[in-house]
Amino acid sequence: MIATQLGASHLQFLLQGALWTVVLSAIALVGGGLLGFLVALCRVSASRAVRIASGVYVQVVQGTPLLVIMFLVFFGLPPLGINVSPLTAASASLILYVSAYMGEIWRGCIESVPKPQWEAAECRR
Repeated sequence: MIATQLGASHLQFLLQGALWTVVLSAIALVGGGLLGFLVALCRVSASRAVRIASGVYVQVVQGTPLLVIMFLVFFGLPPLGINVSPLTAASASLILYVSAYMGEIWRGCIESVPKPQWEAAECRR
């Protein structure tokens, strides 16, 4: 059995990984939140076509594993002439993934408000 020791270089590598995890999480939260807000608005839109299109987006993204989305963005865009860095591909993938889930959460929140409360909010003195 070979014993390994945790040295300063290992700790530095782990801290660097933790930093990038926090950075990517923040990017996913902010970007996914903004896009998720648009998804939620589309899901409750008066236009049937917009509701269906946004519903298909949510179903496709939620039905696809995150790793597959990341592979499609990183390896699928260069043949189309769009070269992306690993950070950009990871950020875009996480934003797409988070937006579908946040959009559905917020859609549920919007639709849970009873109709009389919507009507009361529209009243003016």
